[in-house]
Amino acid sequence: MKILFQVHSGQSDFTQLNEVCNTIVAFFPDALCVGSSCNGSVVGENVASDGVSISCTIFERPSSKVEVLQYVINEESAGVVAEDLVREVGARPWVKGIGILTASWGISLSDFCKGLTKLRSGVQVFGGMAGSSGDGSSSYVFSNVCGYSENAAVFVLYGGDELLIETTKISGWKPLGKIFLVTKSEKNVLKELDGRPAFEAYSKYLNIQNDFYFSQNTMEFPLFYNENGENYLRSPMACSEEGALLLASNMKNGSMVRISYGDPQAIMESVRQGTIKVSKFCPEGIQMYSSIARKQFWGDDDVNQETSPFNFIAPTYGFFASGEFLREQTLVGLHNATIVIAAMREGVADPSRQRSAVVSDGTRAGKVSVISRLANFTNVSSAELMEMYNKLTKTSITDALTDLYNRGEIQRRIAERFRDARGGKMSLVMIDIDNFKSVNDTFGHQEGDNVIQGLSKQIQMATFEKAPDADAGRWGGEEFMIMLPDMGVKEAVEFAETVRSGFARIKFPAVGFKTISLGVTELRHGDTIDKICTRVDEALYQAKGTGKNKVVVL
Repeated sequence: MKILFQVHSGQSDFTQLNEVCNTIVAFFPDALCVGSSCNGSVVGENVASDGVSISCTIFERPSSKVEVLQYVINEESAGVVAEDLVREVGARPWVKGIGILTASWGISLSDFCKGLTKLRSGVQVFGGMAGSSGDGSSSYVFSNVCGYSENAAVFVLYGGDELLIETTKISGWKPLGKIFLVTKSEKNVLKELDGRPAFEAYSKYLNIQNDFYFSQNTMEFPLFYNENGENYLRSPMACSEEGALLLASNMKNGSMVRISYGDPQAIMESVRQGTIKVSKFCPEGIQMYSSIARKQFWGDDDVNQETSPFNFIAPTYGFFASGEFLREQTLVGLHNATIVIAAMREGVADPSRQRSAVVSDGTRAGKVSVISRLANFTNVSSAELMEMYNKLTKTSITDALTDLYNRGEIQRRIAERFRDARGGKMSLVMIDIDNFKSVNDTFGHQEGDNVIQGLSKQIQMATFEKAPDADAGRWGGEEFMIMLPDMGVKEAVEFAETVRSGFARIKFPAVGFKTISLGVTELRHGDTIDKICTRVDEALYQAKGTGKNKVVVL
């Protein structure tokens, strides 16, 4: 029989907790004892905001094993700790799960999480970062193996032939409003969003100040982003005078992030789905690592509506963490504003233990309906503004008749490609409708517009099939310009012939068949933008002057 005590304290003073642990070890000298500071604990149906909470897990099956490892962990050693843990687990084929408690605050744990991807398949990873009592004191972890520490990680190894572990996570936080681009980030320090100090996203849109309460005020509004196909939430832990945000894990430059908020109905639906999954597992005990942000979101009186349903399924115990670990597939992620569940049992599932928990619909706290409606208003308004912006942007760069780029935009794109080519390939194709003036004079401008639109559709079809990277625009009147990046003159001529022959087969109801003349040239060493544009214009002029309905190359 193996006995594991887990002790969590909302007290900043370790003295009281040390006395509790010494007493436990005195009465149970063979037991293992681990724990941490926290911002509240989950004890069955109840949530305790302060004091010391204790849980005792007894593993009855002879094959079940529990072991504790403890390491000092910091910025430099995080990757090394992961490597050593992988090695230790590799030497213990019985390990099926790793419970993590870490006290390290303010350092990046990206290398640590990345290193744990090398764990063998099937090993579950779950746990949390220790919190503090909220008075600014340090967090800490401890074990009766190595003692108390403010910069350590404790790992509880679970396993054995008859021990089974099922993990899941609960979210419900949704992205809100504007999308930001990460323009400057160094490891776990997010410096700029959209080229501005990252702090401004919170000060401008949420009126949050960079003061002593910054991390507390932003806790309920973590940054939402996707990495490797998984959604993550990151709550800023601190803000520098320059407006840089300290995160628990690295964030890559170029990432797209949004501020997020807790949606009550989405949260409780996530809880409901989680209880269904856990109930089918028929657990005998449940460990819960919930975010401090969730406790702050609901408040002490209502947070148990998302924790107590799990206690109905099996005895539940855990604490409110400042970061939550979970392995999904092979990746170990560090989350914020999330609940991580680790359900355990020994032996085969007992169907008589399967219980369907009653889950609230999320409207128990009256204030949250206002939050949900305001968030919906913000998201809809943001979407409408974005749609309006996109329409205005499209109008400013496209030709209304043909839906191709207007002359200003196609000129800008040619110039941009010219700067980026750096010795690479680029070709231009210039097109003019033959004898177009007679169409307008004989049939009127409406039929002339129909012919212009017919040519624009033919150009769009040809670029879709032959040159998807091409940019096409109306140069003026019945003239068109097509820029073909990474394409030499041979391929450009083939493309031009596709447009010419395709257009020649179009029969317009009033006008009949029409033809086009085309000029082609490619970028040469020593060219300027004026030179290449003049040359393609001259090629078109020669095509018009030597019989029309042809392609001329210069």
